Amino acid sequence: MNIGFVGLGAVVETAWLPALKRLSLPMTSCWGYDSNPQRMLPGVTRCESLQAILARPLDTLCITTTSLQHLPVLEAALASTVPRIVVEKPVAATLAQLTHLRELLTLPEHAKRVLALDHWMARDGALCLALGKMDTRWHPEHSKEAAPLTISVDDIVGIEGFLLEPSGFNRAGEPTALNFATGEPDTRQLRHPDGVILDIGTHVLAMMRETVRYLGGDDSLELQLITAKDRLGTPIAYGDTQTAEGEAHLQGNLSGIPVNLWLNKYAGPGVERKGISIHLRDGRIIRQSRAPGGERVELLTGEKALSWTRSGAIYDHCLGEHIFGPHSLFVRAPQEVAKLTQRRIAEVEQLLQLQQALRGPH
Repeated sequence: MNIGFVGLGAVVETAWLPALKRLSLPMTSCWGYDSNPQRMLPGVTRCESLQAILARPLDTLCITTTSLQHLPVLEAALASTVPRIVVEKPVAATLAQLTHLRELLTLPEHAKRVLALDHWMARDGALCLALGKMDTRWHPEHSKEAAPLTISVDDIVGIEGFLLEPSGFNRAGEPTALNFATGEPDTRQLRHPDGVILDIGTHVLAMMRETVRYLGGDDSLELQLITAKDRLGTPIAYGDTQTAEGEAHLQGNLSGIPVNLWLNKYAGPGVERKGISIHLRDGRIIRQSRAPGGERVELLTGEKALSWTRSGAIYDHCLGEHIFGPHSLFVRAPQEVAKLTQRRIAEVEQLLQLQQALRGPH
């Protein structure tokens, strides 16, 4: 298996490469290119240009640049012979880019090669519990045998999605972000469009929509922005096209189900909530969240709780089950690749439209 990365930044160093190492996939070669000539990573053979890496005999190209560069690189990759192209979230960064992307993907030979990745799409524990199919990946933490659930979208009265990340403080006492994989201070100076609405709102939406879709829901989605503030807690002003949002609250409907999204990159030291809660008509709640060393799924009935856990990082689960290997989405369900990419495009479009309403046309 030959893999290529365009963009050798933090997400490759702290998430992709460690996951590939832990998965022990049969990787023959790993090439990389970055516009910064000083950026090099262990185990990645550097190429001197984009065209040079596209000329390599790649099985999969991973586009891991900054969000604004995703589309230009993708367009070049589609002109090459690379058979599989995986684009990190968000698949594009502006409404104009999305329009051009849709044009590119009208060609079936293009659409079948492009997978818009969001690693939260691999977080299927809540879905498995709702379908009554908790497989061997999930280990019960309770001794009582749980009767399998069988619910559909008609049984759901609301969904909450949350991505609250722990944060630290700089010398001035201001909140600072932490790297999601290492917990170390994130030294990047985040600017719009890389605030929470687009940067992490995509995660929550992907997890929600994949869950609802496989419970029998449709792809309809409507969102409105309730609040958006910068990292210091100041509301984003109309006309501000530079400041990144540090926290936001979104509301709307997904397949007719009321939803709330709570996003905060500066939730405070030790504060971490990442997942969804599905509220059922009978009062029960299905909740999936990150747990130490992995994932936890719970079925809450009043004060009683049944829980299951799965070990491992989300990137391990996503890359191992959906992107690479003999059971990847490209192999087991190639007809779903283009459909999944269109769902990610629709989500990004909604979030970008919220940005237009928040900041004004830009």
